[in-house]
Amino acid sequence: MHPVLKTMKKLLTIFSILFFVVACTKVVMPVATENDAKRASEKWPNTTLADLTQGKSLYEQHCAGCHKLYKPDSHNEAQWNKIVPPMANKAKIDSEKENLILKYLVTMSASRN
Repeated sequence: MHPVLKTMKKLLTIFSILFFVVACTKVVMPVATENDAKRASEKWPNTTLADLTQGKSLYEQHCAGCHKLYKPDSHNEAQWNKIVPPMANKAKIDSEKENLILKYLVTMSASRN
């Protein structure tokens, strides 16, 4: 085989492996705890751990379909309050699910700051 072809084959193999590794890398979202639920219920009375868990699940299910997921602590509460509503509208997510996603993101952003 020609030396240039060998080099190209090696480069193609390396790039393929790199692409696979990057494509398969998944952002792991933090899991809410009872302490997070207590903190959330101070802001939104009667918010439960199940609510935050459902918000996390909805965020992962609905938002990852269109773009990469951002960790909750990548934005503060004011930023999430500006980001989530138009994105939920664009994704045709109803207000109940939008609120669960927002509660999860805001609560978990505050737990890490």
